[in-house]
Amino acid sequence: MKIGILCACAPEFEPYKSALGGRVSMLHGMQRVDGVLCGHEVSAVFCGIGKVNAALGAGALIRDCGADRVIMSGVAGAIKRGVHIGDCVMITDCVYHDLTPELITQYHPSGIDPDFLCEKNVVDTGRALGMLCGRTVTGDVFIESDGRENIIERFDPICCDMETAAAAHVCRAMNIPFNCVRAISDTEDESGLGSFEKNVAFAAQKAFDAVCAVLGEI
Repeated sequence: MKIGILCACAPEFEPYKSALGGRVSMLHGMQRVDGVLCGHEVSAVFCGIGKVNAALGAGALIRDCGADRVIMSGVAGAIKRGVHIGDCVMITDCVYHDLTPELITQYHPSGIDPDFLCEKNVVDTGRALGMLCGRTVTGDVFIESDGRENIIERFDPICCDMETAAAAHVCRAMNIPFNCVRAISDTEDESGLGSFEKNVAFAAQKAFDAVCAVLGEI
């Protein structure tokens, strides 16, 4: 089985680049590195931040790299109270928080479900390893204090990010198993872009370590 690893920003990609030997090639404007990780053949792609880039990255992993499974690895902002910087979350499902659900339930040619479920066997592996498990919400805005309560009321997620649902959407459409591991880079108490920039490398390494632990079990 070929594993595709999707990373949105350079600090998230760096641990994979180092572990896979650092020989980077370009793929449709994205960075790609290939090798063996935890006994699995792996291609890792650095796609860029945001939903469009995540969708392009997931599609490239599947079509160009031959991935049979996609795992997104990166950081996220905590929404649920009591979640701390560096905590790793195995995502169970993901939804868009900035897209009206009817736009993909009623106006899609095959009526897609707006709640994208991750592969249960991998989620169960993460749970057995002691990871937090729960929903993330995705949108092309950085959530700080404004909007947090509305998102909690509508979706009750553990965390939020800018890519996961888009990557999961592509994998659903292309019938490829999808999972995501996110480590927390900012919280309600330590929020904003400054917290993200301060903690992103630390959290990205935590996500990498968690993905490696999962790969060792599947």
